[in-house]
Amino acid sequence: MPYKDLRDFLSAAEARGELRHIKGADRDLEMSSITEILYRESKQPWPAILFDEVPGYPKGFRTLFGHMASPWKLAKTLGLPEDQLDNMSLLHSWRSKAKDLRLIPPKTVSSGPIRENLMTGDQIDLFKFPSPRFHEMDTTNPYIGTAVAVIQRDPDGGWVNSGAYRVMVVDRNRLTFHATEGKHGSLITRKYHNRGRVMPIVVALGVDPAFYAATSIQIGWGISEYDYAGGIKGEPLEVIEGPYTGLSLPASAEIVIEGECHPEEEADEGPFGEWHGYYANLGLQTVPEPVIRVKAIHYRNDPILACAHETVPPHDDTLFDAITVSARLWGLLEGAGLPGIKGVWSHEVGHGLLFDVVSIEQLYSGHSREVALTVLGGAGGHARYVIIVEEDIDPSNLEQVIWAMLTRAMPSRDTINIVERCRGTNSDPAIPLETKRKYLVPPKPLYSSRVIIDTCRGLEHKADWYPIARVSPELRAKILSKWGAELPGIVK
Repeated sequence: MPYKDLRDFLSAAEARGELRHIKGADRDLEMSSITEILYRESKQPWPAILFDEVPGYPKGFRTLFGHMASPWKLAKTLGLPEDQLDNMSLLHSWRSKAKDLRLIPPKTVSSGPIRENLMTGDQIDLFKFPSPRFHEMDTTNPYIGTAVAVIQRDPDGGWVNSGAYRVMVVDRNRLTFHATEGKHGSLITRKYHNRGRVMPIVVALGVDPAFYAATSIQIGWGISEYDYAGGIKGEPLEVIEGPYTGLSLPASAEIVIEGECHPEEEADEGPFGEWHGYYANLGLQTVPEPVIRVKAIHYRNDPILACAHETVPPHDDTLFDAITVSARLWGLLEGAGLPGIKGVWSHEVGHGLLFDVVSIEQLYSGHSREVALTVLGGAGGHARYVIIVEEDIDPSNLEQVIWAMLTRAMPSRDTINIVERCRGTNSDPAIPLETKRKYLVPPKPLYSSRVIIDTCRGLEHKADWYPIARVSPELRAKILSKWGAELPGIVK
């Protein structure tokens, strides 16, 4: 049976030993630093961390980190088998499910746990919740929205979009949100504001993990993440019509904020350390972002504010991005009709975005280059390096990938190709600050470059290549049959 909501999910994690409770940590740098140190300096699987008794806040007002920060929690979130949790097994399971995913629209209900408490008018106080300050050079304004669903309705198509766009507290009743140029949330906002219209908007926190996953996956324009999350769970999410916005509110979310954005109303946002480990928007300079005027805050008893800690990868959601981006790229390659694809992996060190590896069985000359160029065309403006390896290399194993690059690829033999004038964004830390400062209003003429590294041996040389000195699959099977008891943890 799928979990009912975030609390049910956390109960399952606790029963498995994948939830830790920590009391008394301060919301200013302590919660995020504890999480980062634990995840960076301890072995996986990383537990989710639930902070309670936060100084200055009522007991029961809790903050959560890392609720997708392990292979099992990721499998549980996506409704995948929980007995095979290595990288490639998770990828194959998700690819299989995503291919046949049936969209299931949400079910509107009259009430739900989110209606247990309500703040409106002068009661509204965004500082009531223990929103963290994450990094030492961050603004002193807390970020209430990192593991968040920002919900909007497209004014033309009428469909509902939800995206994981960061949300900063400005004061007691105002927020800003940051959606990178080109993201659906940014495009919808521009539609309203270009027409001089007020945009209803909802910020939902502590949502069903499947819904949060859907907000973080790149799905097509016009497809609602509510419907996609229903497909992940195999049943509709329950929603309530928002009394102040008319938008659908997740009925079992922990905190839901209803508000509106007025044209031309902005406030300075940031600085904030981002997913790649840099202050890359405009460095330590603030950036004007749309303001959300808060009309109502709905919240559960003892609410849980879920967070994602963006820092130097790998961190709490990089495995999720690696799995979902790899699956999308693999589907892109197959959809382009390219044969011989044996594996795809977008490495956690690049947050599942910057460093893509594809394993292929070479079937014709130029095959590897076609694959690389297709990945570059479909990587959503982020891929920095695309490495093509042969079918005997596990693309998720960085040691194997680097070994192939060092031993099979001669740099002077058309192995390395640089592609210029590719899409760039404000989040790209390789674009100089002075360039970004010239272009503050979209569309911004920011460009990036990409690198293709082709480690595949030339077809004319492959048949006469040097023998490889390692245990063969046949000998490995024999050894494990005889000595498997002496080798605990090895997958047969």
